[in-house]
Amino acid sequence: MNLRYIVVFFLMPFFCFGQNPKQIDSLKNLIKKSKDLSDEGQHDSSYYYAKISYNLAKRLKADSLQVDIVGILSTYEPDLDKALSYIDESEPLAIKNKQWKALEYMYHNRGALYYHRTKDERALVHFLKLDSLLEVRQDHKFLAAMTKVSIINVLYDSRTENDTSFFPQMSKNITDGLNIVKDGLELSKDSINFYNAHALNVPAAILYEKKAYIYTQRNQPEKAIANYQMALENTISNDNHLRKSLIYNGLANLYDRENQKDSALHYFKKELIAITKTTDTLRQAISNYKVAEFYNNNGDPKTALQHLNTSQKLMENAFFVREDNKYAIQDVLASVYFNLGNFEAAFKASEKARQHLTIIQTEFNKKNVSELETAYQTNKKEQEISLLKSEKEIIEQRSKNQKIILLSVVGITTIAGLFLYLLFRNRKKTNTKLRELDALKTNFFTNISHEFRTPLTLIASPIEDTLADASISDKKRQQFTVAKQNSERLLELVNQLLDLSKIDEGHLKLQLQRGNVLQFISGLSESFSYAAKQKNIIYTIVIAQAEDAVWFDKDVIEKISINLLSNALKYTPTNGTIVCEAYIENEELFLNVTNSGRGLTPFERNNIFERFYQTNAQNQGSGIGLALVKELVALHHGKIEVKSEVDKETSFQLRLSVDRKSFKKDVITVTSNTKVETEVPVYLNPTLEDEEVIADSYLPIVLIVEDNDDLRQLLIQIFEEHYNIISAPNGKIGVDLALEQIPDLIISDVMMPKKDGISLTEELKNDERTAHIPIILLTAKAGVESKFKGVDSGADDYITKPFNKKLLALKVEKLIASRRQLQLRYSQELVLLPKDLSVTNLDEKFLNKVEVVLERNLIEPSFNVTEFSDAVGMSRMQLHRKLKALTGLTASEFIRSQRLKLAANLLKTSEINVSQVGYSVGFNDHSYFTKCFKESYNCTPSEFAKQS
Repeated sequence: MNLRYIVVFFLMPFFCFGQNPKQIDSLKNLIKKSKDLSDEGQHDSSYYYAKISYNLAKRLKADSLQVDIVGILSTYEPDLDKALSYIDESEPLAIKNKQWKALEYMYHNRGALYYHRTKDERALVHFLKLDSLLEVRQDHKFLAAMTKVSIINVLYDSRTENDTSFFPQMSKNITDGLNIVKDGLELSKDSINFYNAHALNVPAAILYEKKAYIYTQRNQPEKAIANYQMALENTISNDNHLRKSLIYNGLANLYDRENQKDSALHYFKKELIAITKTTDTLRQAISNYKVAEFYNNNGDPKTALQHLNTSQKLMENAFFVREDNKYAIQDVLASVYFNLGNFEAAFKASEKARQHLTIIQTEFNKKNVSELETAYQTNKKEQEISLLKSEKEIIEQRSKNQKIILLSVVGITTIAGLFLYLLFRNRKKTNTKLRELDALKTNFFTNISHEFRTPLTLIASPIEDTLADASISDKKRQQFTVAKQNSERLLELVNQLLDLSKIDEGHLKLQLQRGNVLQFISGLSESFSYAAKQKNIIYTIVIAQAEDAVWFDKDVIEKISINLLSNALKYTPTNGTIVCEAYIENEELFLNVTNSGRGLTPFERNNIFERFYQTNAQNQGSGIGLALVKELVALHHGKIEVKSEVDKETSFQLRLSVDRKSFKKDVITVTSNTKVETEVPVYLNPTLEDEEVIADSYLPIVLIVEDNDDLRQLLIQIFEEHYNIISAPNGKIGVDLALEQIPDLIISDVMMPKKDGISLTEELKNDERTAHIPIILLTAKAGVESKFKGVDSGADDYITKPFNKKLLALKVEKLIASRRQLQLRYSQELVLLPKDLSVTNLDEKFLNKVEVVLERNLIEPSFNVTEFSDAVGMSRMQLHRKLKALTGLTASEFIRSQRLKLAANLLKTSEINVSQVGYSVGFNDHSYFTKCFKESYNCTPSEFAKQS
């Protein structure tokens, strides 16, 4: 039994040895099959066999064969990340086995992947790397010339409109490339490098073509044509139809630019003939829609449409079609349909083009974010490498110390003194290294934090600009508001990291000031009331009243209080309780924050103040807030401890010294101030009067009433870019929509079924809800009597058909602008003036009614938009749109504005205490009143009262 196992054991390697060569031969056949299919243009099949070959080569550890197939596999792999990973895996094998030719092709493939798939400028890095390698080795003239071509293509494609800054660099690479071609053609057939210098006319054709392009841009057509002819001469021997088509395209565009249309058309046709002989369906599609654009621009949209249809069919079967190709074809198609008079089809094509453009812009933004992330990760890796190097030095140093100790133990006692000295010195070095390592870690966090501030600023700035743009939709505004809040949150976290770094380095100094710290904490804790109410939490504030001023750092107290209260609010469940208690005793400030909830385990209590520690990996947050609190408490000569019972409550209890004598002389003392102003943190969302739930677009609403479908669609296209458009096919529906939506302006036809434009105008102008809306009437009747009737009905303007689009757009813009002037007057008036703000008598009556309602209810804190709309007899939407049209404010903003104007009047004319003014005009939260007043008047109520 045992003998049989022994025999099998010794014979097994011979069986395995016999199988491996067969597997290698099979692998070689698979690779050959993949390459043959690639040469035949069967890319899908070639990719299939290449993937099988690559995986088999990895399993057999056949390094050279893995390197051999990786070029085809990475070229046809549809997923860019996977394609790059194949090259990354195989590159070390090529270097290890000194497969320089394969390594050169890997560098080329990596650059080509970035260039062809994403138009990424990282392609330039890899092409330049390959260029340097080829310049050193001088073993592949063809690849060296094609690398120059690749560099030129990246420079060419990265240009912007009218950009010529890349011309010098492009010209240099063209010259270098042509010199390489010249040197390669002079190689002897007996030279070892002759084989790698064949087909040099391929890069030569491209280089001459790009040289012609530069002459074209420099307005030197004769030199451009000469270089195009040189390029064509280099395509004759190998029948490079794809290159010919590109050269013909360049000549066609040149003659088109020189206004020689016949010559341009001649070369466009030659381009189509040449490209049809290739298998590149994408390039065929591109050539067809560019020719279509030429026909369309030169008055032949029908022929253009034929080429566009051909282009669309070709693009359906093409590989690697980018969004800009899809956008271009739809853009040309929209123009062609428009010239053919098919406005509906033109509109659909235009919509598709817009969708592709949106995708392009989204991908561009993702690319920017990806580049930012790459920069961050690169910096992080460099720091990690430095850390690892330092740690390795420490380990090596410790190992050296151990050897010295071992030798000293077996050494003679006469050298004991020397041993102790050496040990002391080496330990000192180790400690120095440890301190350097700690400093390096601190610098790492500091540098990363500082690096974050610049991109955060670059992110925040366009967000703020976008939010300031009144034309964006509500949905976009909501998205950008969320982005702004999160960028501010990120900035807060960065600032906390910087504070921790300053504390570690001893650079953060206290800035003591003398004031009422309990009053300050009271204001901060009050600002959390609204958020607690939203979660139905019982929030109790127990803060002793004290008039005595003490010494404290306002910024430190604010950060400690906000962190503790924010944590309590975050971890307290709905219907839970929070208690904030503060008092002063024996020159010490005591602050206790207790909240109900799941509590903390003993392990969590011991680690809660550790940096980056979180009780649960699913929790939101960074884990640095409480660590910063502990450091700030220690800096303020205090102590903090946490007490907790599982599933009951958690209590943070701290005490801080507020006696100036207990601090060192090196603290900074600022001017004393017994009344410390409290600003509500922006992320706490203080009490709102009445959340405005009506969706409000920041683009003006234009109602188009027209019974002709084509004309109605044309009017929509004219105005949809700058206005929100609603439309109706007849006057009856138009009146209903106007009463429901309260638009900013109405454009209506006169002759319509069910209700004509004159009746529509009379009805709306005699309704209090819509009397303010400007109305433009369109009609085919050009007589004076018809115009008189239209204007007499109350219309603001009367335009006859056919109308000038620019004139109509200008009149719409001016009418809406005139309403904006009335809104501007309202913002400049201290009190509501109905006569000055009204457009019609009905508007004056409406504003008088509003004035009466406000006089009765404005000072009531509970007065909100619902009560307001009921009092004036309108729906919330109608009141909202009516006030928006007359004052530029929503209903809730209008109430708040009137309260602030009344408060400003009181501050100027009465002796009421500043702290009571907010309550007197209907604000039930003094901090929120102060915040709103400062936003409107750029100063606090106290400062405003002093100015008066």
